[in-house]
Amino acid sequence: MKLCILFITVLLVACAGKPPINEAAAENRRAKNKEVAAKNEVTEITRAFQKLEQQGRGMEIFRQANNAPNDRECSVSMEDARKQTADLEARIKNLPENFHARFIPIISDVTECTSCADEAMNGCKKARASINQAIKELYP
Repeated sequence: MKLCILFITVLLVACAGKPPINEAAAENRRAKNKEVAAKNEVTEITRAFQKLEQQGRGMEIFRQANNAPNDRECSVSMEDARKQTADLEARIKNLPENFHARFIPIISDVTECTSCADEAMNGCKKARASINQAIKELYP
């Protein structure tokens, strides 16, 4: 009788536990979560590049006015944009390669766009085209 009770107790404890883990399903879930996280990061980075491109276009007023206060303001904006671009570049390096490669052309275009050079607007045009191309490729 004691043996029967022990057997039933063991059986109940075993049945009450968690079902066996399907390793393939768990791996699929982890891969899916990584992919979703990467796409969320890509979306944030894309938006940040769009904001930088807009910031570069907004700097045109400083580039056109040739005086010391505007030159200083342009330099301050350019330094801010450089820091943001460097942060984005670091974030891009952590992305999977298929996403990483699409952002490389945007970096140099945005850098040119947010400069105080007279021809910076050409960089803004290239940056917008590069960003739009990346969006088409990433979000078909």
